[in-house]
Amino acid sequence: MKAKLIWSSNFAKRNARMFENMQTYVDKECLRQMTPYVPVGLPRFKNSGKLRDSAKIAQPGKIVYTAPFAKSDYYAVKNHKPPHGGNPKGTRLWFEVMKKNHGQQILRGAAAIAKKR
Repeated sequence: MKAKLIWSSNFAKRNARMFENMQTYVDKECLRQMTPYVPVGLPRFKNSGKLRDSAKIAQPGKIVYTAPFAKSDYYAVKNHKPPHGGNPKGTRLWFEVMKKNHGQQILRGAAAIAKKR
């Protein structure tokens, strides 16, 4: 038995707003949930919060940390926790840690937006 799947010609147009709302939710929620895991320097350092404050949604689905040292801190194998850093939950690979801890919750929120439609 063969089946042929035919998309409605106006599917994309009808659902574009829903997909935009879902992506906006995912982007903002990822930023919010990542913040506790982003390492920061001790308050006495001049640039202590610049990494965490440099996060921007460059385009839908793309979060960028613009601080010059963001990439090295993301991959660095060093101690980001006190007394070496100012954030007790600060860690390397903070996006991956956030996904592990909050990924399912974010997916449920996006699914809830889709169900409203």
